[in-house]
Amino acid sequence: MIDIYSLSKNPLVFQKPRTITSAYIDVSGKMGVAQTVLMVQDNFTENFGKIKQDNFFVKEKGGYWVITKAKFKFFQRPFWGDKVVTTSFPANNGLIRTYENTAVTTVDGEPIVLAVQEACCLDLNRHRPMKLSAVDFPTEGFPEQVLDDKFTKFEPSAEEYKEIYQQRVLPQHIDMSHHMNNIEYVKLAMNVFAAADWELCIPSEMEVHFLGESLEGMLLKIFRADHKGATYMKIEDETGRQVFEMKIKMK
Repeated sequence: MIDIYSLSKNPLVFQKPRTITSAYIDVSGKMGVAQTVLMVQDNFTENFGKIKQDNFFVKEKGGYWVITKAKFKFFQRPFWGDKVVTTSFPANNGLIRTYENTAVTTVDGEPIVLAVQEACCLDLNRHRPMKLSAVDFPTEGFPEQVLDDKFTKFEPSAEEYKEIYQQRVLPQHIDMSHHMNNIEYVKLAMNVFAAADWELCIPSEMEVHFLGESLEGMLLKIFRADHKGATYMKIEDETGRQVFEMKIKMK
């Protein structure tokens, strides 16, 4: 159990009750994987807005936030109509990165999904990491992490990946940063599974790495590899530059 009541009293924490609506489910009627990432990302941005650290605030200091890596641990899949509570907070202040923790729980604090996202603030002009001190990021009062921030190097060799399909980056994939939104990468990667898989499959853990930006009109190639009980996906643009990779395990 997670003491979400005590966490809610910390000024660095953003907490919001949510309902699993039709927008958050997949073919199974349960909360989908890409939809889970969306919910977690939404809580991240609302958390940073609360502490005056979102892109509207840091833009005035010459920066913008990017999520570089994320991982998720799944305990259960809530159904359409279920009530959940999302609790998010930054867990530390490194030199150039922070780790945003999110717990999606029942109203009693029973874990549904735990997530951690690695985030850096980049310079608007040079697109290079800025020191967090340059945007006055908090330096103390961080709650204890709900999930560790250790990420992995993906194991499959290039030869193990098989191209599944291609997708042009379309206008509706583009967000206010003028490149493809993170959630769209996850959606493209999830298309390596058939819809019927999600009638039965239950995710246990997932890790994603956002490696580069994709602009409108680019042609992306989506690959899949099955390796040691996990499914790996990677996305490359038409030049062979890798822009995304993902690993997911099922229960």
